Amino acid sequence: MAADPQGLLLTVVDSNDERKVVRVDRSPFRIGRLPDRDLSLRDSRISRNHAQILLEDGRYFVEDSGSRHGVFVNGRKVSRAPLRPRDQLDFGIDDSFRILVGDEHSPAAPLLKKVAEIPSLEGTGDLGRLSAVIDVARVLESSGSLDDVLAAAVDAALSVTGAERGFLLLQDSGGELQTRIARDQTGSPLPADDLKVPHDVIAGALKRRHEMFAMTFDPAAGPQAGQSGPAPERRSVLCVPLVKMRFGDHGETSVLSAAENTIGALYMDSSQVGTDLGEGHKELLQTLAIEISTVLENARLLGEEQRRRHLEQELQIAREIQQSLLPNKLPTEGWLRAAGSSDACFQVGGDYFDVMELPPDHWGAVLVDVSGKGVSAALLTSLLQGAFFQATAAHEGLAESLARINRYVCERSRHARFATAFCCVISEAGRVRWINAGHCATVVAHADGTLDWLKPTGFPIGLFPDAEFPEESLELQQGDKIVIYSDGVSEAANHGSDRFGEERIANFVQRNRALRADRLHVALLEEVAAFTQGAEQEDDLTLLVLGYGRTGQSEPAV
Repeated sequence: MAADPQGLLLTVVDSNDERKVVRVDRSPFRIGRLPDRDLSLRDSRISRNHAQILLEDGRYFVEDSGSRHGVFVNGRKVSRAPLRPRDQLDFGIDDSFRILVGDEHSPAAPLLKKVAEIPSLEGTGDLGRLSAVIDVARVLESSGSLDDVLAAAVDAALSVTGAERGFLLLQDSGGELQTRIARDQTGSPLPADDLKVPHDVIAGALKRRHEMFAMTFDPAAGPQAGQSGPAPERRSVLCVPLVKMRFGDHGETSVLSAAENTIGALYMDSSQVGTDLGEGHKELLQTLAIEISTVLENARLLGEEQRRRHLEQELQIAREIQQSLLPNKLPTEGWLRAAGSSDACFQVGGDYFDVMELPPDHWGAVLVDVSGKGVSAALLTSLLQGAFFQATAAHEGLAESLARINRYVCERSRHARFATAFCCVISEAGRVRWINAGHCATVVAHADGTLDWLKPTGFPIGLFPDAEFPEESLELQQGDKIVIYSDGVSEAANHGSDRFGEERIANFVQRNRALRADRLHVALLEEVAAFTQGAEQEDDLTLLVLGYGRTGQSEPAV
């Protein structure tokens, strides 16, 4: 018979705990002490032709070849038995070779080794078996694959109780029990539907009792909800509840035992009716159940942490993209100078600003504040960022442009999002055409010390598809400054919940109007920071400062 091309890996362990991995690459694969065996084991107590491994219909089997001391699989003497990953073979001899089926370097191997040792500890009493289960529990904390760990935990429970079958049932998002692991006493996987007891019967028993309990399932006692097909046989049953774990601030672990904190059950049964599967093993099984619950909680927390980190990475990418859409270069020479910044209170923001040259001899500026914060606000921000000035020319009316953008947003924003905006177009001659769509009042600080407030002239963008946006105008003089900001600046709060306010903005700008645009921008941000004194802010902080000076009469370099 041809061997499996992948082969079966065996880890051979000698009496000195020296290990080597061999591959079963033929069938039959002969094991004995003779040197011509496929696996030669140099121990005089092992028979010359002790056992063989066969591949039949894609499954591996071990057979005793008439040996003196016999062949044992997981501590049980066999004449022929199927082989599965994590099985342990030995040859009825103390301090001799043993064989582990599979590569011992797999993530769950340390745990599986501990599980395999439990059946051999029956003579040591409860203390020795409890110690073995605790060792299993410790390895549970550091093992790899969650399903491997849970399967090995079920194997451990079966080894402790001598039950024939074990099922690990966990609640799904709807609170219904679902089979996660199903095993028989040899460690073989079982189909989930082998558990004929309806899940709602087990769930009902869990609700009535919060500790480990034994019962006899008798289908003759009456019809069971959810049962279909042939009735299951009468069986002795042991259920161990799995409950939520709570980790304290200093690493303490506690068990939440209320009924609503039950997350599943370790179910075991046997066809030997009347057998108390839990007799003498209560502490061991409860210890194992706590460790299974701890592993599940750790896996849940790890999953949440991985999702959080993934989200943070995605948000960081979004933030980088959003920042890259801000103008990377603002005019610092010529008749218009600009300085601006936007600092989001979350990883992505709902504010943006832009300054764009609009030939011939015009500049456009806009600052937008989208309602709300975070990702949803950032999406609408990006939408608006692509719309503003995309088709706006110096000769086109701002009212028509804003009305078109407003209709566009109303058609595409399905979650009642809106945005306030201030936009303007400035000519080299100093004429400013502007619209304030429900935004904070922009401050114009004239060189002579007077102030103008460019207050709202229309509704925010995205509220009403037929809204109008009246355009206003004013004339600038040499050295005038335009300060545009979001309400994150005016509403910046200190630890006493006092707001910075528009009056402070106006007074500061008026006192420092002679500064160049870039220096005024920095100075105003420093003033806000000094006022808040590090208090956590609730909104994005966006500021844009424009300085005007005709050609040949540049802005003062103060």
